[in-house]
Amino acid sequence: MMDAAAADSEGPDRMLMILAITGVAVVVTIVVTVLVGRSRDHEQADDRDADSRGFLGAVLSGLFIVALAFYTVIVWEDASSVEDNSAAEAAAVADSYWQTAVLPQPQRDRVRTLLRDYAKSVADNEWPQLAEGSTDDRTDQVLDALHMEIVSLPATPEQVKSARDKMVERVRDIRDQRRGRVDASQGLSMTGQLMLGATLVGALAMIVFPLLMGFTARARHVVQMAITAGVLAAVCAVCVGMSHPYKGWLQVGPDAFVSVSEELDRIPVEKSP
Repeated sequence: MMDAAAADSEGPDRMLMILAITGVAVVVTIVVTVLVGRSRDHEQADDRDADSRGFLGAVLSGLFIVALAFYTVIVWEDASSVEDNSAAEAAAVADSYWQTAVLPQPQRDRVRTLLRDYAKSVADNEWPQLAEGSTDDRTDQVLDALHMEIVSLPATPEQVKSARDKMVERVRDIRDQRRGRVDASQGLSMTGQLMLGATLVGALAMIVFPLLMGFTARARHVVQMAITAGVLAAVCAVCVGMSHPYKGWLQVGPDAFVSVSEELDRIPVEKSP
């Protein structure tokens, strides 16, 4: 979902971060397992509660998997929604541009300029700010000016009126789609935050539970705990990195607006749509 340039520049840094988090988790888990396990070396093995411990462990694992699955679906749908909204918004800009061919001068040039400015402003100015949860004031101003320019078009002749009505509808679509983009910049919904928290707590519980239930410092126990901790740490790091649609692993770029800006330069505006 992210553009190739962003992926090339940020991918190695994210991988290093995950490796660092995984390494720390493995080392800490090994140390804690050895320290806690040695304190139980004198205890006699007792398997009378093995079934109960196994059942509780399976329940924790199941709850973790369920929370992880729900969270993955939520963040994937959020990113897909941003991508779809952006494509629909860019398509509305292009459709409006097509309608300008029948407009009188000087309104035609003003509307075309505003449409070009809007697409470029979203890609160059507003998109980076969405990653910080804010919008661009200049983009707001361009959209407002575009709306005012369109509604002030003459109602005659019929061809111009038809184009004006279609562009008013397209501007309404642009506003609706943009509102969805801006809302997504606030990050996870309450449900998404709950699922992320449940995922992180579940991962921690899957490490703490065996230690509380009597893992010893035997080599096979230490290796098992280290591998589990490493995998869970990597999963949690990726989950946190997917929490925002405009940055991280599922980052959506302004590709739709870059493409539509190029498309506007190719549209033969002298011809009626």
